Amino acid sequence: MENYFENNEFYKKNLSLLERKEGAFFVEKIKKASFPENVEIIKKNPGFPTVRVTKKSGQKVLLHSIYDPVKGAKNFISGFNLEDTRFLIVLGFGLGYHIKEVLENYPWIKFVVIIEPQLSLFKLALNLLDFTFILSSPKVKIILEDRPFEIKNKIFPLGEIFLTGKTSIICHNSYFTLLGKKIEDIKKSIKDTIFFSRANLTTNMLKGCIFQKNILTNLPQIINNPGIKNLFSKFEKRPVICVAAGPSLDKNVHLLKNAKNKALIICVDAALRTLLRHQIEPDIVVSIDYSQGARSLFDGVMEQTKNFFLAADPEVCPSVLSDFRGKKFIINLEKPLTKWFDSFMEDKGFLNKGASVAHTAFSLAVATGGDPIILVGQDLSFPEGITHAKEAIPRKKIFLGIDRKTGKKYLLSKDKNGKWQGRDLIMIKDIYGNEVPTSEDMYSYLIYFERLISMYNGKCIDATEGGARIEGTEIMSLNEAIKRYCTKDIKVKEILEEAAKNKEKVDLQKLKEEMKKTVMKLKEVNFYADEGKKVVKELYRKVKQNFLNSREINRLANESNKLRKKITKVEPHIRSFLEQEMTSYLYLAQRKTNLRMDKLSRRKKFLTQVEKVAIFYDGVKEATGKLLNDFQSALDNLA
Repeated sequence: MENYFENNEFYKKNLSLLERKEGAFFVEKIKKASFPENVEIIKKNPGFPTVRVTKKSGQKVLLHSIYDPVKGAKNFISGFNLEDTRFLIVLGFGLGYHIKEVLENYPWIKFVVIIEPQLSLFKLALNLLDFTFILSSPKVKIILEDRPFEIKNKIFPLGEIFLTGKTSIICHNSYFTLLGKKIEDIKKSIKDTIFFSRANLTTNMLKGCIFQKNILTNLPQIINNPGIKNLFSKFEKRPVICVAAGPSLDKNVHLLKNAKNKALIICVDAALRTLLRHQIEPDIVVSIDYSQGARSLFDGVMEQTKNFFLAADPEVCPSVLSDFRGKKFIINLEKPLTKWFDSFMEDKGFLNKGASVAHTAFSLAVATGGDPIILVGQDLSFPEGITHAKEAIPRKKIFLGIDRKTGKKYLLSKDKNGKWQGRDLIMIKDIYGNEVPTSEDMYSYLIYFERLISMYNGKCIDATEGGARIEGTEIMSLNEAIKRYCTKDIKVKEILEEAAKNKEKVDLQKLKEEMKKTVMKLKEVNFYADEGKKVVKELYRKVKQNFLNSREINRLANESNKLRKKITKVEPHIRSFLEQEMTSYLYLAQRKTNLRMDKLSRRKKFLTQVEKVAIFYDGVKEATGKLLNDFQSALDNLA
């Protein structure tokens, strides 16, 4: 059978389309796959075949209707409410009839991601039908994967796209039977990824402007301190311990003394006070939080930081970098502003920052070449109703509340003013298999941690002795982990001191000149945005009042378009700075774009477009105003 299919014209054509769309590696994966066993190709309706799969249990599963698979696909898709759906995730390609139905009859759906967990069935499908219509569509993205971790990794880059309009997830009926319980794991991996993307987007929307302000404030520190790349591979195949501030840290923090100079000890800033209280100095403390809260984590202990090292990124609260007494390493970021700085200075080295400081600490451990990496205090939950270890800030008591009307459980804690505050609750499995409560943000951290670990090639040991079960780790007590892996002396301090001697070169004069040019350009763009706001306000008022002078309407619309073009033609690096500042405005504008315009009247469509342009001008005006102040302050600090 296989030789016959390899020469099939459908197969060759479909593979050619897939190679153009997804790349050679994708196609090679299909070629290496075997054809499915125990399948029967049924061709009762000429030109519209289907397939019957016999499972090992003897159960027979039809992928599509024997008599009319096209009508069956139409009925299947019509069973979902996709009226307002803009993005669709489909589990199961089958023979593609339902995908074609969506592309042909649901034009308002902008993007379709197809996850096919049955690679052998997909290979068979490519031999049975010409999929040019599906495979050549720019709306379609195909993921061939059945492992939830890998599906997370493939969906992750698309996550924030799904948040700009309604996203629906549908599973082809036959795949519920083919995959059994596994389908729920796959669906969970998709939902988890979108959940994490939502949390990440929310942070960027609320704090994007602070990030760039901090980078510009920290510019002298960025210039004058060595990059994190000087630590890369310095602890190859040596144990690295990553210490977080979870409540379980209180159980075993004292054991870290036994690992001193036998492992590289990296701690997050929130765990520093706990370690110092036990007379344990970490080798490196990691800090990345943009807020003043990051500086408060060092309250009372900043004067004790002379003998160890700080790893911080350019977005960190400026007073952390300025006040730290020891030597510092700068972590570069894939952000527009830092990438622009790279034009004037040598690269400092990148790390995967993740969504929490613990993610960054883990990424640093990986970058140093550490193996094994031992996690301590990484609860990612609230065992025994406590948020953090002793001395960590802010350590709180967490209670479980119950809504009397709905019976829904939620997390309950006191805020800084002593008022009770409720938060959504998620129950997860701990390392013992019991259920333990966690919050939405902690759950998103767990999701991302599992993603990082899945990409790490070494051994990762969870020696937290409590908290969430982290997939991909080996559970072990800290005492055992230290006795088994931390057995040889390591000249940790000497290695770090030597690495800190390196300092990347910078063309300071050129940097200052380009920053001055940027200030001038921002002033120009600010003026255009101000004029645009006035024009759009007048245009909206006239259309809203049914103003009938089309010549005046066209004049205002043309004037707005000219101003918008002047703004969008700004140099790419300045445009990227603006986009970072106005994430929330761009998100709102994209939501307007993703409305179903075919449902709106002509006048309402026009008003919606005007509203979108108004959001754009508001964002540009606010962004340029903030950037002007921040760039000028940075220039003054470099003088």
